[in-house]
Amino acid sequence: MVYQHDPKLEFYYMTHLDNLKSILEKGILSNKKVKEAGLNPKKIAKEDIVEKRIAKGIDDYVNLYIQPRNAMLYQVSRMKGWKIVILGISSEVLKQRGIKLSIGNAASDYSTILDKNEIKSLPTFIRDIRQIRYWNVDTETDISKYVRRAEKLTYHYLSMKKFLQSEVLVPETISPKYIRTIYVPNVEVKKEVEKIIANNNHHLEVVILPDLFFLPLKESLIYPNIKVIQGDMFISDCELITISVNTVGVMGKGLASRFKYMYPDAFVIYQNLCKYQKIRPGVPQIYKSEKYERSFLFFPTKRHWKENSRIEMIEKGLDWCIENFPKHKIRSAAFPALGCGLGNLNWKDVGPLMIKKLQRLENTNIEIFLPAEKDLPDDYFKKEFYINDEKDIRRINLEIF
Repeated sequence: MVYQHDPKLEFYYMTHLDNLKSILEKGILSNKKVKEAGLNPKKIAKEDIVEKRIAKGIDDYVNLYIQPRNAMLYQVSRMKGWKIVILGISSEVLKQRGIKLSIGNAASDYSTILDKNEIKSLPTFIRDIRQIRYWNVDTETDISKYVRRAEKLTYHYLSMKKFLQSEVLVPETISPKYIRTIYVPNVEVKKEVEKIIANNNHHLEVVILPDLFFLPLKESLIYPNIKVIQGDMFISDCELITISVNTVGVMGKGLASRFKYMYPDAFVIYQNLCKYQKIRPGVPQIYKSEKYERSFLFFPTKRHWKENSRIEMIEKGLDWCIENFPKHKIRSAAFPALGCGLGNLNWKDVGPLMIKKLQRLENTNIEIFLPAEKDLPDDYFKKEFYINDEKDIRRINLEIF
């Protein structure tokens, strides 16, 4: 299930699982209230952020995110051993007195904090933030259109990443009655949450949403070094990301279009590689970026963007990878479903070919992201779909387990 936004439904508070019992008993308390109550919660915010909130005089407010799938959640969800849950808070909380809105993260110097009634149209403000899903882009938004008096703004333009972290600030305490839903990343955390809820006589819905926590929706190990994954390739931790491209330097739609806006400097490199005919059928190119601290593989699947992808180009390109990845010491690489989607190739043809070729890169961990369809067949996650020889399947199972 992919995370869906409903501006009319709720706001979001992220916390460590260890804090849930106290929250269900006492509500969500501001940092100031926590200290007054002598509590010692497990903190997920960095200490310097807490200090900035104190300095700005907002430590007596509970901060709720409008869009929880943001940089803050991305950072804490990757802390090993940490169990993060997200509480869905009813929009009824806006009826409380003293509500403020922070355009941008409230602790940051670039943010502007306003009274709720200083926002022109709260539904429009919330909707526009909710619609931002991919925030690692250089584009900016003019936030003056959301406020009644633009002269009150600290900055008039914010990047998507900063705008996405806008907050609702609620004075002192949010009662447990406003908690509607608890979102969790997996079954393990769900079981722990349900036990806490039962012991506290609460009846709350617990929803598993791995996509919300930047986790794959589903994955399967095909070879010891190859996973197939249903999810978003751009949140992969692999050192190298593969982009399906043409050889004429155009990125107009699909994953390539997202790449263009997420990594504009790398897009310029791709155009130059095409201009000087470095990218050719069967000849991908690797670009190592210091700015983005990762590598990109420009993998041609067609000559012109108007054409369909060609499986023979993909086969030759995979052979190039087998030869060149060891030279570049690539230890982990993410691939999309090459040539599928806008390229109009069939995964039944492309998938087994990619697995057959890439399994030879024994020293490289490979993540293959399946076609972006809502309902993927179960066969896509089975070894038998990619490997026809039963002896090979038995051998691979022994290697994995």
